[in-house]
Amino acid sequence: MSNTPVTEIVTLTSNDAMKTTSNFQEAVKLLRQSNFEGLKQMYWGDRVQEPGIRQWFINWDYRPQRSESTAATMAQIKEKLNAVIDSPVTRRLVAFNPFPPTKCFAAPFTELIISTVKPETNLNKFNKIVDKSLEVCHDFKGCYGTAWGYVVNAEGPNEIVLLVGWESPEHHVAFMQTEPARVTTAPYVEGVETSTVFYVQAQDA
Repeated sequence: MSNTPVTEIVTLTSNDAMKTTSNFQEAVKLLRQSNFEGLKQMYWGDRVQEPGIRQWFINWDYRPQRSESTAATMAQIKEKLNAVIDSPVTRRLVAFNPFPPTKCFAAPFTELIISTVKPETNLNKFNKIVDKSLEVCHDFKGCYGTAWGYVVNAEGPNEIVLLVGWESPEHHVAFMQTEPARVTTAPYVEGVETSTVFYVQAQDA
């Protein structure tokens, strides 16, 4: 068992039943009441730009392990979720620094950047670039906090997830127009192949 704390990011593409039933809330309740060791906080929210996609964030003290004692609960959770989604669940385990990334989820808006790192990118140098790009956010008005980490359950190319807590999307837009943002964003973009960026208004689950 890995002792690395992780945040499980579950992506759910909703169907109409997500809004008309309590299945999702029941699934969250089942996990909260389960026998899983290491379960900490949970948050969820729909993507602001794509309200049909729901994000569920689960902080674990260490990577969750399936067992006979939790198998029945997991089957129930899967059944609840399958009734409210249109496509298979996407599950990422991210080793965020700092952990838990509470300040990011406590903000009115949480910005997520999910990127695929180019295979030829030097990760030691790239890690410093990520640190620098987030460091310049901290003193900017409207920033609640930042965190980042690699996806540890990915089977393909390296995936990285960045979190930034913002007072509003407007604060984020204003930050991106500053010189420090331009200077630190360019090297990050250079090191990745693709990126998905969206906001979530996270709430405690």
